[in-house]
Amino acid sequence: MKMLLIHADLLEYWTTRPTKLAEKDAQPHQRIEDALVVFVTVEPGDSRKVPQAVQEIRKVMGWVKCGEAFIYPYAHLSENLSSPGEAIEVLNALSSALGCNRAPFGWYKRFHLHAKGHPLAELSRSI
Repeated sequence: MKMLLIHADLLEYWTTRPTKLAEKDAQPHQRIEDALVVFVTVEPGDSRKVPQAVQEIRKVMGWVKCGEAFIYPYAHLSENLSSPGEAIEVLNALSSALGCNRAPFGWYKRFHLHAKGHPLAELSRSI
């Protein structure tokens, strides 16, 4: 699992069109303020790594004093992608464990992101 973590003043996205793998009940638009946005690429076998990923996300949330996370599927951090079913399972598990929302899987989206710009505002993790 690869993660890019951005402490953001604002993330706002809009779905533009579905891929053939798109989740059917996608929320077409969300806006979240003052959150740790976690761009996640799910690789094969990552379903067993969810507890470690959650622990790492919570640790970073503590460092940046942020009470809310947002999970954003992002296949661009690895060339070794899991199956769509495993990816959705992992994204749902992360969202559930963290008590946060997430962007839909399998959709083209446009987004607006304002990073906070402090020393820990941009981090990456490989689980």
